[in-house]
Amino acid sequence: MSQKQQQQQNKTSGDNDADYQDDYLSQLINDDASTVVPSQPEQVMYSRSEHSFINDDATTVEGDVSHLAAHDSSHKRRQSNDRMLSLHLSQWNYNNNRVGLSRGIQSAGELIQLITDENETRPINVPIGSTEYPLHILEIDFKFRGNKDNNVNLDKNAIANLFAVRAKTALGHLESLQKRVDDTSSKVFITGDLNAGKSTFCNALLRRRIMPVDQLPCTNVFCEILEAREYTEIEEVHAVPLAVAPTVKEATTAYNIRDKSTYRVYPIDQLSDLVYRSDLYSLLKVYIKDDKRPAELSLLRNGTVDISLIDSPGLNMDSIQTTEVLSRQEEIDMVIFVVNSENQLTLSGQEFIQVASREKKLMFFVVNKFDQIRDKGRCKQLILDQIKKMSPETHKQSNEFVHFVSSGSRPGFPGDDGPDGNDDDNEFDASDPDFDKLETSLRNFVLKKRSLSKLLPAKTYLTKLLKDISAIAKWNQERNDQENKDFNAHLQAMKPELRSTSAQSQRLTDRVDKIVESAVGDAYDFTKHQITMALELSIKDFPDYEGLSGIYDYVLRSRQYILDQIRDSVGTSEFHAKNETSIKVKEIHTLGKSELGDEFMSDRKFQSDLMFTKKKHMSLKALDVPFDVLDLVSPTWNGFLGYLSWGVFGDDSVTDKESDFGEATWHSTLGLGNYSVTKYWTNPSLLLTSKIPALAVYSWGGTRVFTTILVYGSKFFSWHAFSRLSSSVLVLGSVLGIAYLVHDLPRALPLNLSQKYRSKLQEVDYAHRNSKRISDEVRDVLKFPSREVVKSCEAILGKKQAARREIETKLHNNMLSLKFFKALGHRADTQLQVIEQINLDVD
Repeated sequence: MSQKQQQQQNKTSGDNDADYQDDYLSQLINDDASTVVPSQPEQVMYSRSEHSFINDDATTVEGDVSHLAAHDSSHKRRQSNDRMLSLHLSQWNYNNNRVGLSRGIQSAGELIQLITDENETRPINVPIGSTEYPLHILEIDFKFRGNKDNNVNLDKNAIANLFAVRAKTALGHLESLQKRVDDTSSKVFITGDLNAGKSTFCNALLRRRIMPVDQLPCTNVFCEILEAREYTEIEEVHAVPLAVAPTVKEATTAYNIRDKSTYRVYPIDQLSDLVYRSDLYSLLKVYIKDDKRPAELSLLRNGTVDISLIDSPGLNMDSIQTTEVLSRQEEIDMVIFVVNSENQLTLSGQEFIQVASREKKLMFFVVNKFDQIRDKGRCKQLILDQIKKMSPETHKQSNEFVHFVSSGSRPGFPGDDGPDGNDDDNEFDASDPDFDKLETSLRNFVLKKRSLSKLLPAKTYLTKLLKDISAIAKWNQERNDQENKDFNAHLQAMKPELRSTSAQSQRLTDRVDKIVESAVGDAYDFTKHQITMALELSIKDFPDYEGLSGIYDYVLRSRQYILDQIRDSVGTSEFHAKNETSIKVKEIHTLGKSELGDEFMSDRKFQSDLMFTKKKHMSLKALDVPFDVLDLVSPTWNGFLGYLSWGVFGDDSVTDKESDFGEATWHSTLGLGNYSVTKYWTNPSLLLTSKIPALAVYSWGGTRVFTTILVYGSKFFSWHAFSRLSSSVLVLGSVLGIAYLVHDLPRALPLNLSQKYRSKLQEVDYAHRNSKRISDEVRDVLKFPSREVVKSCEAILGKKQAARREIETKLHNNMLSLKFFKALGHRADTQLQVIEQINLDVD
């Protein structure tokens, strides 16, 4: 092949490659034109030096493009390549920023959830009015009437409850942010005070009279204006009834263009009536065809981004509408605030801007009716100063975001009373430099600076939220550190106090225990002694002996007397126990008051009469002993000799009983008792208790001996005389023995009965059982005041120990919170660095 043919083939191949590349680039350009930027490459291009889209007219001189005519197709391909590259770079940067912000929103939500869980478990500290740790998103804002300074000291739990509400609101806002970041469309929110010209401004942006305008407030329902070609292809109004969604936020969620049950359809010419029906509808979706201008000049039909305009009711119309507007700003991407230059920013407007500035660094301000102000410089400065306080970033770029327009010179605004719909729309064709500048700034911000307009609110909100979380973490670390020091100091101060209280309580309870044991022991010993000594009876204390005829009655009365003595000993013991118990109760009460305070048992009164009200002791029937005839006799040699010798030898108890008065009378000489003569006459057997029987025997025996001596003389000492005398002596001795037994009966019976009952008491352990019963009763009664002393001591000690445990619990919780907030602060700071590194200026 010749060199010429080779060159010709290379040329042909190169032309074919060039044509193929041109076709490929053209296809890419056509594909991107509908979704990224306007399809006019000769008007918009990407500047690498400025990192932004610029007009292609900048490469011409006063619109002269004649010098470009000589450029060949290779220059066009380079221009297309640069444009395609810039589009891909812009979209790639936007996607990366969107992904980074989505991750940041997710991380911030996790941090808010963590701090919410911590707040539910352990109430956290929240800085209120702190200049060192100011809060923007999570600030607890509360106001009280009549309290100008708002200096209210709330406890930790109250602050924690208020913070929980704020954290819940932040989580909801993060969800709204996530939806807005994921949504490819942009929502432009037009708001302002009543009669500020919001609807008029909306019509001017659309170059068409869509929204009704009047000198009176006419927009009572939220109206969202969208491009019909993207949805219905028909200009119409979709009205969401209150029955479907009572609020705007709910209406936005409930509305489904494919589900006609969620809305009512009206023609576009009825919009002027529908905007007044806030009693029927919560939201109006207005679909129009924005075809009055080419795509590169239209805001809705821009060929790049789906944009909707939202016209809202006036802020100061009523509190409900104002609240709706405030809540609505969370769902939109950009705010255009229309200000009446005559009124400047009202309080309701300032409140809205302060709330919106939490996430929106940049907002558009349209100052209307500026031509009606005489001192325009002063008015401009006042409004700019207001904006500077509430939105510093907007003030810094006021040339782009703050626009002063004249109501009389804006396109389509003179009169503002033309009919609605498509009539007389030629009035919008007039040009106004101020409004054109506003519109250009708005288009550039929404379309060319898409990362800023769409993603900057999310970045701003995340930055402020993460800073708030970091500030709360640091604030809690400082407070917890200080509280830990205070808690440790308090615990150290409580240790000696606890030891002293414990020792004092122990001493007091020991003293009370000694008092109780002393009273119980005394009651036991006293009762046992009384019952034991109850049968140590004297013969003279027994009932009087009434003779042999009343021997049965004498036995019964003697037995009853012994039982009465036993019963009386028990009663005496119980009475003694009552008195001693009463004394001990008073002693414990006095001791308790002196140690525990005057409140100790101040409402209690001891009633000793309530003691021993139950069955007193073992029934006396259990002490029944059998009677025996032998109980009537208890002979002793000493008593017998005393009886025979008339008391000269031995111990004659009966004589002692009868001669207690010591009177040497014939009664005592004859051994007569205290019975009267009549008694002896009616009951002769009583004579057997005297010395008369012995005297009679002695008289009869002596007479018999004397007679025998006189009769027998010297023969008295003979055996025959003695034999006769011995029979007399035997009879005499028998008579004296019987007389002695009868004489000794008043002594023998009480003695024998006492001994039997004494043995019975020992057999049934009567003394011990009653002593234990009475002492147990005393113990039970004294147990109450002693238990009150113990309870009071335990209560005092328990309060101090509970206070110590409470401080220890707080200290433990503080240590856990300290650990938690250290980790939380580290995560928040790390995530904040990631968010701040997202560069939205490169588009």
